[in-house]
Amino acid sequence: MGRAVPEVAAGTLLRLDPGDWSYGRDLVPGTAVAVTVACVRDLPNRADEWVWVLGHRPECEYPHVDRHPPCMEVRVKVTALHDQRRAR
Repeated sequence: MGRAVPEVAAGTLLRLDPGDWSYGRDLVPGTAVAVTVACVRDLPNRADEWVWVLGHRPECEYPHVDRHPPCMEVRVKVTALHDQRRAR
């Protein structure tokens, strides 16, 4: 099993370098990505170091509306989440 997934509060702005994430809807591989976290979803039976981060683009105008689904779903390295917490 990989590293424990750190707590990342909803509303946290993650700035991910190109090597911090591997897949995201409508995202260009090899680019930096910013996402305002709605939730972090661990993968059951996770054998690698990845989790899904669901959230909103920083420019999203409706991130706090209850029924507004996340604009983004990004597969992120657990180590990137740890690095973000240390950077605060």
